[in-house]
This record gives sequence, C-alpha cells and structure tokens, in this order.
Amino acid sequence: MGTYTELTIADYPVVSSKSAVVPEVMTIFRETDRHVCTRRLSERNVLVWGELDDPEDDELETAIEYSCETEKVIDRLNVMGFTLKRVREDFESRRIAEVEKYASWADDENDIKWFDDDWKLFQNLTFDAYATAFVRVISEGLRPDPFDDYKKEGLDQVTKYILSHSDDYLFGFPCSDIRMLLRMVCEVVPANTRVVQDITSLVEAGYYEDEEPVCENATRALLEGHLENSSRIILTEGSTDTLILKEAIDLIYPHLSGYYAFLDFDTSRTPGGAGYLVSVVKAFAAAGITNRIIALFDNDTAAHEARRALANVSLPPNITVRAYPELGLLRSYPTLGPGGQTPLDVNGLAASIELYLGEDVLIEEDGTFTPVQWKGFNASLKQYQGEVMEKGKLQARFQKKVERCRDNPELLKSTDWSGLSAILKEVFHAFD
Repeated sequence: MGTYTELTIADYPVVSSKSAVVPEVMTIFRETDRHVCTRRLSERNVLVWGELDDPEDDELETAIEYSCETEKVIDRLNVMGFTLKRVREDFESRRIAEVEKYASWADDENDIKWFDDDWKLFQNLTFDAYATAFVRVISEGLRPDPFDDYKKEGLDQVTKYILSHSDDYLFGFPCSDIRMLLRMVCEVVPANTRVVQDITSLVEAGYYEDEEPVCENATRALLEGHLENSSRIILTEGSTDTLILKEAIDLIYPHLSGYYAFLDFDTSRTPGGAGYLVSVVKAFAAAGITNRIIALFDNDTAAHEARRALANVSLPPNITVRAYPELGLLRSYPTLGPGGQTPLDVNGLAASIELYLGEDVLIEEDGTFTPVQWKGFNASLKQYQGEVMEKGKLQARFQKKVERCRDNPELLKSTDWSGLSAILKEVFHAFD
C-alpha cells in the first residue's frame, strides 16, 4: 500500500509523496539538515498525523527529519535560480496559458458551464491574490481535497480554488517546477518558521535505511538533467582567493556553502592569475560544461586588462564573469608612490582579495591602514596597477580571525566581514 512522507512549511503540509521523497524538494536541504531525535507520538504534526486516538498510546519514537529555517531555504532557492521575480513571471506565463486553454475549449464545446468558473478565475487571478489566499490556508490550517475544508462558509473564490484544485497543479498553483510553489509559500510565512521533511515513517517502513543520506542521494539523481540542482562552480584568480572565499562562505553563509564548488588550484597545479582565469573561462565555454560557472576577477588593473580578452567571446548563459565589487573603504585608501603616501580611490586599480579581509585585518598597530604600493603603468588602459603591501602578514591575520570565529561564532558579530560579504553577495546574485 505504501507509506507517505510530507514536506511541511510553518507546520503546514505542502508536498505529500508516497514511498519516497520528491527529489526536487530535497534540493532545498543538505545532509547537515538531517536531525534524529526522540519524540512522543503526541508531538507529531497534527495536520500530518492527526490527533492521537488514545492518550495511553503516547509512546516514544525516533523521529528522522530534514529541517531548515524558512529564510535559509529562501536563500537556497534563490541560489538555485528560483527567485521571487522568476516565480512571479512563471506564474503569469502559466496563468495566461490556462486562459488560452479554456478559450480553445470554448471554441470546441457547446456547453462551457463545467469549466466557465475556472476560466473566469484565471482571467482575473494575480500572483498576489493567490499568495494572500494561501496565507489564509496556512493560518487556518485548511486542508485541500479530498478533505471538505473548501466547503467551509465564508471562503473567498481563490481560497476555495486552492483547496479544491490539485489535479493539474499542486494547490492549483500554476508553475513549471514544484520549487516555484515552495518559494512562494516560504515568502508568505514568517522567516523564523521551519521547512521540514519528516521521513520517520519511510524509515520505519523500510523504504530507507536508518543512516541513509536521503538528501544527498536524491539530489545526485537529479544532477544529470537539471542545471538548478548541480553545484555552481566559482573560478578565482588563485589559490589564496579560493581558500579565503571558502572559509568566508563556511563561516558567514554556512547554509549556502554546499551549493558552491571551487576550482582546486593545489590539486590541479594551475598557475593562477587573471590571464589564466580568462583561459579557463574560454576552455569551459568551449567544452560545453553545463554547470553554472562564476568567474571572479580581482578589482584591479591587471584583471581589467585580462577581461578585455573576453569582450568578443560569446559565453553561454551558464557562464558569467564578475569582478570583486567596489568598496566604500577603498575610495580613499592610503597609497605609496614616488611622491610619498597619498589617499586615493584604489577600486579598479589595486583591489585584490586582501583589501576585502576587513578593517580589523588591514589596520596596523599604529592605527593606520596597510598601504597600497603602485607597481607599474598600463599604457593601454592609461592607469596604474597597485598591490597592497605585506600580503602574507594580512593573510596570516585573517587566518587567526577565522580560527577565533570558528571557536566562538559570537565573534562574527564584532569582527568585520563586510568586504567578503560583498564579494559573496556578488556571487549569490550572479545569475539574477
């Protein structure tokens, strides 16, 4: 007969599946979201399991679930490309298709009464109206067909539609991917609620082993056919950039770290540098790599010069080229040249990864910033190339900051991660 498992958002069951999880749904989790705990049967989700028939049966059980905060799931869905903007556009496209479908039926049918109400609803339905109605569905715990909650008095037309139409689309939400629905639902519930896939029954019924990495296996099965499910590959100019960005994403955006992979310079023995990064981008484009690829260049003259080689290259839509963003801190930063020390805007001229490590790394014991030294003049761009001094010392300070924050995560609030956060936000929104 099979056993069911439910995905709930803010305790409301959104996706139900029989004998196995839905692979697309599991892409919003990682194995680190797996939780095993002991609970009483009376602590189960009532909307999923129903009320306990006999209080004397309130036994203990081992619950196994994947669980994550709603706001982090939103971040993950955004990274995969399921932004609210895309969801709205997809909803509208599908809504128009439904209207056209009913119009074609009307041309062929003498009696349109059996679909006329739905036709009129789709003609006027908006994304916001649907989302507002879904808020009511969740807040009142209204259950969809085959339950009779859609017959409840006082329900508006859209809410009735949501509860009674799940044949073509789940909850009647017109979309091309179930994660569109999840993104909409996550948007309308409080950010501090949780998204939970409870697989307790499936494990008890033997569909999964106790220690089986269900999320990992489900996601792996999707990688071949779906761009959204594969890791996004970040290419940088060198091993130092890669190491720093890896540590930064693990510390300040840990819920997103599993969605990105970096080119391993040490293993592949690649030389690094802006020119080499250009070559890698060209090679990946020519090879037809299907992963989403983000090429991250330094914010300096050398990178600007190297990127000119990509100006006439037609890159596929899954490859994007970005540079480290401008920082307010660097608009008036101490520089050393023939004329001595002068504060200048070094954005676009000398902003390597070290200048993004935070003021607490860049400031010396005497309270001054580690200066940038001008190295040479680029005739074609008519601008100088600079480099922050004592890179090794700055990198060592950063590693100590990382170690302190790992030992005491509360220090993340009092240390400066604004520069690296700005770079990572550039990464997260690279395909918006």
